Amino acid sequence: MILENTSLKFKLILYIVVGTIIVLAASTAMTISTVTNQEEQLAYEQAIQIAGKHANNFNGDMEKYLAIAETNAATVGSFDSLSRDEANAMLRETLITHPQLVGVYVGYEPDAFDGQDSLYANTSGHDATGRFIPYWNTMEGTVKLYPLINYEDLSYYQGPKDTKENIITEPYFYEKLFIVSYVAPIMKDDEFVGISGVDVSLNYLDEDIGDVQAFETGYAFVVDREGVLVTYPYNKDWIGKKTLYDLGIDDYSLIADDIYNGNSGHLETVDSNTGEDVVMFYEPVEAGGFSFILVVPRDEIFAGVQNLTHKLMMISFVAIIFMGGFSYLIALSFTNTIKEIVYDFKKISKDAVMGRLYSRAKTDVEEDFKEIPIGLNEILDAVINPIHDTINLTTSLSHGKLSERSKMEAKGEFKQLSDTLDNFAESLDTMIEDSNRVLTAFQHNDFSQKIEVHGEGDFGILTEGIEETRITLAQIMDERKKLEEVRKKEIHHRIKNNLQVISSLLDLESEKFNDDTVIEAFRESQNRVISMALVHEELYKSQDMESIDFSDYLMKLVNELSYSYMIEKENIKVKLDLDIVFIDMDTAIPLGMIVNELVSNSLKHAFKPGEEGKIFVDLDLTDGKLTLTVGDTGVGFPEDIDFTATDSLGLQLVTTLASQINGIIELDRSEGTKFRIRLN
Repeated sequence: MILENTSLKFKLILYIVVGTIIVLAASTAMTISTVTNQEEQLAYEQAIQIAGKHANNFNGDMEKYLAIAETNAATVGSFDSLSRDEANAMLRETLITHPQLVGVYVGYEPDAFDGQDSLYANTSGHDATGRFIPYWNTMEGTVKLYPLINYEDLSYYQGPKDTKENIITEPYFYEKLFIVSYVAPIMKDDEFVGISGVDVSLNYLDEDIGDVQAFETGYAFVVDREGVLVTYPYNKDWIGKKTLYDLGIDDYSLIADDIYNGNSGHLETVDSNTGEDVVMFYEPVEAGGFSFILVVPRDEIFAGVQNLTHKLMMISFVAIIFMGGFSYLIALSFTNTIKEIVYDFKKISKDAVMGRLYSRAKTDVEEDFKEIPIGLNEILDAVINPIHDTINLTTSLSHGKLSERSKMEAKGEFKQLSDTLDNFAESLDTMIEDSNRVLTAFQHNDFSQKIEVHGEGDFGILTEGIEETRITLAQIMDERKKLEEVRKKEIHHRIKNNLQVISSLLDLESEKFNDDTVIEAFRESQNRVISMALVHEELYKSQDMESIDFSDYLMKLVNELSYSYMIEKENIKVKLDLDIVFIDMDTAIPLGMIVNELVSNSLKHAFKPGEEGKIFVDLDLTDGKLTLTVGDTGVGFPEDIDFTATDSLGLQLVTTLASQINGIIELDRSEGTKFRIRLN
């Protein structure tokens, strides 16, 4: 808002200068950050290399001293004939040839050296026990021989004895010397017999570490695993007595904890001696658990970074001044051209307000600005085309041409306009098509087709009215169907009752005759009637009154037949193997009568009185094909009789009924009698 009334020239100069300042500031900050990180990394790596180098040197010295102890242990342990004088001579020679050592010694278990400890009690290099424990040292300036002391309690002897491994003791004071012991176990036949060790004064290490200089004023010192100062350049009285924990700085305690865990690293903290901000680098020494610590003032590490930062800031300042002058020249170069284009814009806008959309901008301007009037002309074209397309589409819709759609390839909000019109036409077309589908279904008494496209507003009144009409008509048709179902149930019930009456009449009438042939004829007729009555009974019980569970029907029918012929169950077994199959009445009645005739035939003729046997009825539905098998294990069907051309009424019925339902009937005489009827 502040720059709203200022000139374009001023804005261009301001924006370029401000943009330049932002870009240069960001790039300078990124450069300084990157270079700073690199310089910091290099400084850290240099300090770490210094610390690692001295740590490795210290580690090499410690390994060298431990190797002397191991060599002496191997020498005295490998010669069984070595005398005490010879061993002492070897130890004395080791001490003399290695001036950095302040003590060389061995210590044997009782009678472990030569078994003659009692002869050497209280002699030179022996205590009252006579054990061989010579300690050659230069503590007093000259080579002296004393016996080892406190070996029963101290770790320099008990440590190798318990672990059977080399040890390096923690630093300790002995005769005012700050020393560390390197001890190796002497083994014979895998059994511990004594120790071999050397003592080294740490005074030389303090002198060497004191000469270390990192950067300009950095210094170094060594601590053991517990943080005890082994060397220290400022207060020599603290060596061996103070720890990092005692220096009163929390960060030192963190470093001490890390050293105790054998880790290396660095930490920015405050120097306890100078109060300066420093970086402390610490590296572990593998042998002995010591750590080398390098202390470097933070300003010295980052001195190069600060100098580089100042130079980069000066370069950025000069660049900003240069870009200010350059931006002024740029503003002057195209301000006049922009004024001409603005004038042309005003003229076109006035024409557009008056509805003259065919007015166009002039394109004969500077090459760099040509895209502006060209773009304006394209905008005008993009506006006119959608307007014409909208007019054409709405005109088509008003004439009922609902399949008409927008032919314009628009973009952005113009596309939204064309899509809206297309969606309206599509919705209207879909709604009318859906309503027509429902009304067409009405003509075929199908009221299950719901309105799926519900209109909105006034269109909703139309679609909801059709849907309410459909629901009302559907309810009327449902009531008619329910009445029809009740009527069908009543018909099947009455037919079943009438057939049962007929069956009863046949039963009563048969009692008037004594002729077995006549009585049998009545019974056969009665069973046929029962087979039909059972179908109507099953239809009466079914849900749709169109089909019955034929497997359930066959079980009831076979039970009725068994009861009718008074079969003794212990002699003749009836076996049913029935798949659950639902069939309609037109198939169920003929198929039921076929089963009635074939089962009745088996009951009457298949078995002699008292003979055991089996009658079976199988119903199988596989791949949509129904197969009914009725048979027995009795005497078998006579070979000289053709079941398709016989005088038997029952077999004539079987053949006729199978043909009536388009079934194929087969007779198998291989084992008893087996009739198989196949239906597609």
